[in-house]
Amino acid sequence: MTRPHVRALALAAVASLALGACQPAHTPRTGPEGPGSLTRGIDAAEYVRDYESAAAGDSAGSVSESAPRSASAGAPPPLAQPEGRGRPRQPEPGPLEDNTFREAGTSGFVDAGTDAASTFALDVDSGSFGVARTLLAQGLVPPAASIRVEEWVNAMPYADPAPTDADLGVRTEAVAAPGSEDTQLVRVAVGAREVTPADRPRVNLTLVVDRSGSMDVRERLGLVQSSLALLADRLREDDTVSLVSFEDQARPLLAPTPVSETERILDAVERLTPGGSTHLEAGLALGYDQAREAFDPGAVNLVVLASDGVANVGATGPGSITERIAEEGAEGIHLVTVGYGMGNYNDHLMEQLADLGDGFYAYVDTFEEAERLFGSDLVTTLTPVAAQARAQVRFDPEVVEGYRLVGYENREIADEDFADLDVDAGELGAGHRATALYEVRTAPGVAPGTVLGEAEVRWRPVGVGGAGSGDGRATSPIVTGDPGAAPSSDLALADAVADLALLVKGQRPVADPTLTLGELRNRVQVLADRDVRGAEELLEMARDAVAVVPERLVVD
Repeated sequence: MTRPHVRALALAAVASLALGACQPAHTPRTGPEGPGSLTRGIDAAEYVRDYESAAAGDSAGSVSESAPRSASAGAPPPLAQPEGRGRPRQPEPGPLEDNTFREAGTSGFVDAGTDAASTFALDVDSGSFGVARTLLAQGLVPPAASIRVEEWVNAMPYADPAPTDADLGVRTEAVAAPGSEDTQLVRVAVGAREVTPADRPRVNLTLVVDRSGSMDVRERLGLVQSSLALLADRLREDDTVSLVSFEDQARPLLAPTPVSETERILDAVERLTPGGSTHLEAGLALGYDQAREAFDPGAVNLVVLASDGVANVGATGPGSITERIAEEGAEGIHLVTVGYGMGNYNDHLMEQLADLGDGFYAYVDTFEEAERLFGSDLVTTLTPVAAQARAQVRFDPEVVEGYRLVGYENREIADEDFADLDVDAGELGAGHRATALYEVRTAPGVAPGTVLGEAEVRWRPVGVGGAGSGDGRATSPIVTGDPGAAPSSDLALADAVADLALLVKGQRPVADPTLTLGELRNRVQVLADRDVRGAEELLEMARDAVAVVPERLVVD
């Protein structure tokens, strides 16, 4: 396969980096480019294009089984794979076949007089949103069990300012629900402080890549290769990358290597050819071994699992390596899971592994999404700033009759454990945003401006440049909005994406029980016309949902 970048351009980029004149990286979700952003001129998209060509039988795009061109000295010999590209493939499962999802349930209204506090771990997973986007775009209805509403809400970009005087900050806003005199929509927004690329610590990144036969379905492995090439393009020269692959067994493909040695990293990426069964547990175990061997207490130490989550050799459930993942997370090696492909995909396993490893779970279905995650979001949020992060919303039962937290069903924490930071919760990295929505029923006669309660977040500071000392705490009062006031763009966007998730799941929003998908699409169109960030993507999903989700699926 032709090297997926122009050598002359890459060499020129490296030379310019040495002189400090690097080209800024495009960061579509994280705002203005920060000092230290860079690109090496690698054409990462070439990998997935070549993979698609090979899948179509284009011999020019097939992978050579010989050693890669200009492979670095000491590179391991090539891996012969019985089921690699260029050979006939097995029948591919359809996008809705052989997937594993786990129903998280749906929260109902809570009587504030009986239980006035709502407590949950903060979460920035977005995998459920990515899965639904993929299926809806293909004209398919996402299974109800695949929809976790909070992951849809947290997939949207919001304009909340990052805190500057603390690791985390919390803001609240409320607005009267349309057509309801006694229901308020409340948004609780938590933001993590930002760390510029120039100021962040060095990164020790261990990539654990599934190259089993199931990763040869469509262009999954090519998309993984493009994702890894994006990291090679955007990480700093003093960052370190390791690569472990697994199929029937786990294999080390690249020892810890500075990103400045870009050619060695790309040589290892090119050696990822598919074939064999899936021994995910062995891959993660070897990945953690390699990450622990290269561990640097002054760096960010991270394991990234790229897989479809289908384990069929060794222990295959999320509990199989639970203890190791949890221990390593507590000792400073965090786990990010990135899912690829629909059809023979295990969403539940990927989500649970990320939760165990104090990381987050994302889903990649296109090169554009890979570029957004690996070329921008992951690079800028690698630095953890808050561990064991959790939120508690306490309502005043004198003015609130009941409330409902939308989503977060599998992130609940006992109210009495809120102040105990030894109880496992979530972790937020630099620039992360976490949002929660509540539907709140007020007592009769509650006037605008009444304080309904208070939102509080607590966390344990981690990483460099932390604000203050000791465990962190931030609060914000929740105040009723005026009946005629319009919601902010952020609240309107969060409300729309939550309503879309509920309707696609087959449920109706409590605050607007007669809402239809067509009406929701029109609401999102208004946001898109106002150029609200994220609204265009949401509008496309709403249009797809109108086309494929029968209204009869939506139950009262």
